[in-house]
Amino acid sequence: MKRITPINTLLLCLTVILFSFSNVIAQNEPQCGTVATAESEKYYQNTLPQVRQFEQEYYQKILQRSSTAVSSVPVKIHVLRTDEGTGGFTEATINTIIADMNTFYDNAFLEFFLCDAINYIDSTEYYDFSTDEQDALTLTNNVPNVINIYFANSVSTAEGGGLCGYAYFPGGPEVILMDNTCALNGSTMPHEMGHFFGLSHTHGNTNGTLTTELVDGSNCDTDGDFICDTAADPQLGFGNVTGSCNYVGTDIDANGEDFTPNPLNIMSYSRKTCRTEFSLQQYARIYGTYQTSRSAMVCPSFNVNIAADFIRDCGNSMAVNFTDSSVGATSWEWDIDGDDIIDYTTQNPSHSYSNQGGYDVTLTISNGSESLTKVYQEYIKVGGENISTTQVLLTLITDNWPAETSWVFTNISTGVEIISSEYIEGDDDYATFTEVFDIATNDCYTFEMIDSYGDGICCSSGNGSYTLETLEGDIVTTGGNYGFGEIIYMGNAVLSVDDYFSSNNITVYPNPSKEVLNIKLATTNDLPDGYIVYNMLGQIMTSKKITQVDDLSIQTHTLSNGVYYLELTKENSSETIPFIKN
Repeated sequence: MKRITPINTLLLCLTVILFSFSNVIAQNEPQCGTVATAESEKYYQNTLPQVRQFEQEYYQKILQRSSTAVSSVPVKIHVLRTDEGTGGFTEATINTIIADMNTFYDNAFLEFFLCDAINYIDSTEYYDFSTDEQDALTLTNNVPNVINIYFANSVSTAEGGGLCGYAYFPGGPEVILMDNTCALNGSTMPHEMGHFFGLSHTHGNTNGTLTTELVDGSNCDTDGDFICDTAADPQLGFGNVTGSCNYVGTDIDANGEDFTPNPLNIMSYSRKTCRTEFSLQQYARIYGTYQTSRSAMVCPSFNVNIAADFIRDCGNSMAVNFTDSSVGATSWEWDIDGDDIIDYTTQNPSHSYSNQGGYDVTLTISNGSESLTKVYQEYIKVGGENISTTQVLLTLITDNWPAETSWVFTNISTGVEIISSEYIEGDDDYATFTEVFDIATNDCYTFEMIDSYGDGICCSSGNGSYTLETLEGDIVTTGGNYGFGEIIYMGNAVLSVDDYFSSNNITVYPNPSKEVLNIKLATTNDLPDGYIVYNMLGQIMTSKKITQVDDLSIQTHTLSNGVYYLELTKENSSETIPFIKN
């Protein structure tokens, strides 16, 4: 899986002349340059495991075509005008920009909506905006926990260089600055929002230098844009993309292979009118980044907020009482099992779950004039996380407010609790702590992370994280963006055939795969019955019965590049794992 671009990186869209590696490219449109930091890399490292988990969930949602619900993401619009109130976008223009952007992000299960009225800032000083004015501007105008988008007549650096706009990756301010002209070209706004949700340029983080990503895709998850279903890009522009959106460059990679980049990709430097699409893995990255770092955004006057008295249990069934704490709602529509069917229209419903599994909970609220939706991914989990181990290891990296952090590990079966020590401000900032817990067969356990301030240990409060894993290295849970807290249920049960896949912690490698995809099991003493490989259209590409360990290696060299699904079967049970062929 490709890693995210370094986080907390300022993106400046600069008007420059870019140099091709074989000829000079006259660049007639402003483009973006990124400045990565050590802090951004640290943030990326801490959030990557959780982002990857959500990327896998995204592929499952696409494969199963279960729910089509999208989460509403609040944006606060700030329009800069002159002292006299002239210039700047009208509300109709803003609505068009947001509507156009939503057509790109629907496939990531996201939609943007205007949080309250547009904030018109009548200031000739800011009308033609300079980056050294950002702190003063945003200090008095930013709305917390929403995406603040500022539209200016022009944007420039402190030195006077022309800019098209800029944004921040997760871990940085929730701010995007846009030049009005660029905002109207149809692709720069979704491009900048892509950076906000963790996407890099298809040519990588360095402008004017040939990408180190190879055409054969062998290093696609560590170089270039860290996305494996986008072709290696030597840096597109006016000089190597025609008016009909065809690439005509002659650059070659380090192996001497010709580049064949996609001039249509939103995150490229291609002509603005050519950029019309994200790739599937880019959508997965957007989704994973939203779930990991951006899902807590709320509009103060109108937002969806729910709670439940139980969200997870080790048993086979569970009764749940939901509580709505939304702001501004006058009507409610609940889908409590992720099947796109409205189950309740009361404010605070109760529901009994009778089957084990993870359930999405979606609440749509209305205030009479507009509606908002939020999807809580696998919010309810019936049945504990079956783990085949005798011990689990906690690794905790604190943030810059360690005294707010605590945890409790409880054996529900015996009532025995293990409670964390107190972490001390100053002494324990950004420190790493480990703890080992014993797991008894057939007992049920909970692990609860707690933050007394309610901001978790990552994102807005630092670069903290936690991981709970078996001694064999299989991750039970990982996170950091959990508000006041979250709780995990687990147990080392005597497993049946139905539990075969949950106990084996099956993974595939290398993923992305070029020649061979290997299936990794916790033990090879009990093999799956067989496998089927499907493409994105559900067509069977290959299948095989598994009778020996050698059958756990799948030849992928004959497959075309793209995303595929590996379905493993064991008697009446199955598990589907997405993988990328490059």
